[in-house]
Amino acid sequence: WSIYLLAMGVAFTLTIFYPRAGLYALVFLTIIFERFFTLAPIYLNRAEYKLYPIDIIILAIILNLVFSILNKIFFQKTKNQLQKYKLIGNDWVLIFFILINLIYFLVSIFITKTDIHLSFSTFKNYGFYSLLYFISFILIQRREDLKRLLHFFLAGAVAIIGFIIFGIIKGEGLWTQFTPLSTPGTRILAFTHGFYLSLALIAVIVYLITKKDKSNFFYFYTLIPLWLVGIVGTMMRHLWISIILALAVIYKFISKKERKIFRKISINYTLITGVLLIFVFYSMSLTPNSQITNSAGNMIEDLGKRGASITRAKTDESFIWRELVWKATYAKFKKHPILGIGTGKLIYVQTQNYQNYIEARNIHNSFLAVMLQTGLLGLGILVFFIYKNIRHLVKSFEKKKNQFYTLSILGILIIYIISSLFQPYLETNLLAIFFWIALGLSRNLANQNT
Repeated sequence: WSIYLLAMGVAFTLTIFYPRAGLYALVFLTIIFERFFTLAPIYLNRAEYKLYPIDIIILAIILNLVFSILNKIFFQKTKNQLQKYKLIGNDWVLIFFILINLIYFLVSIFITKTDIHLSFSTFKNYGFYSLLYFISFILIQRREDLKRLLHFFLAGAVAIIGFIIFGIIKGEGLWTQFTPLSTPGTRILAFTHGFYLSLALIAVIVYLITKKDKSNFFYFYTLIPLWLVGIVGTMMRHLWISIILALAVIYKFISKKERKIFRKISINYTLITGVLLIFVFYSMSLTPNSQITNSAGNMIEDLGKRGASITRAKTDESFIWRELVWKATYAKFKKHPILGIGTGKLIYVQTQNYQNYIEARNIHNSFLAVMLQTGLLGLGILVFFIYKNIRHLVKSFEKKKNQFYTLSILGILIIYIISSLFQPYLETNLLAIFFWIALGLSRNLANQNT
């Protein structure tokens, strides 16, 4: 642990002096190490401290920004340099949301006296990690910085290909045990890695559609099928649906010429996929008893069952569980519709064959979780903030400026909104951080002053 603490101390110090580099490192390390970077606590004298590596970097960035603002106010006294820190209307909406969560956290400690660890964790996810919105729009105000941030993100997505290869060879992906399947089969890639690839996939597809410079096209055309193997291999149905809907929204906003390019790309990959499937099935028929054929056959069968389960929700274990928990959630919500039940609470769920206490924040629907805990007040503020952010982003399309970045961010936000209806995205830091970063970037892309 001494080496670990030393490494965190070095990271904290470097980030204070180079906050933008700290943000780049945060993005890359989260993509590669996911929960082992974002959820690894510190153990000292047999005590567990939930201060994660990602927290240390975020705190260092915040410390740098606070010092910078104070220095400009009291020593340099230059109002122009404070322009990038200036808050606009929608920023105050998020601040209000953070303050509400702070109040709920304090109430849970001193008044309702619920589980302090659960309450603190909830506040961190809603109130602390959302500060990445402000960090992003302050640090990433130049096109060069945005481009570099995207490079770090794509570098992490490319590195995930190694995890895909590992999963194919071993027959099961690394760290997939944290999210077991409700249907037969195994994942060849962890759900979180598949989610990061989904975000990268949207950006690359938008690049191929909108960019005139074709120097990197072959590279990106090669990446797409590799990433798709990983995304499909996660067996996460909501990811598949989210990607399709995000692409449909992007298709609505692009020009006729770009739609033609989009259709051409889709047809090309459909034909390539068809040819590859024919080759795979033909090869399997030549060696019907080989281990590779049996493994491939099992994988295809499991994938088919996983996809078909979407149309058989009443018999799928995960759908049944969600229906049960969401009904219990609504019953609780009806008693406290305006302010919610508060944070740090548990919901009791019971049927003839199942009974359990479920964390209010972990009901596998982020918007429902916010509504349950903070009522229509908290949910209304959050939804209004997201809506205003996306609305301003969409309006910026008319200027045809930064089209690649604006469409990519829009697609990423759509994936988040759809996916959050089925998983605790905003309640899990390794998933939520890119949501807040994307919102911060969209704020700048829609702002003419940046």
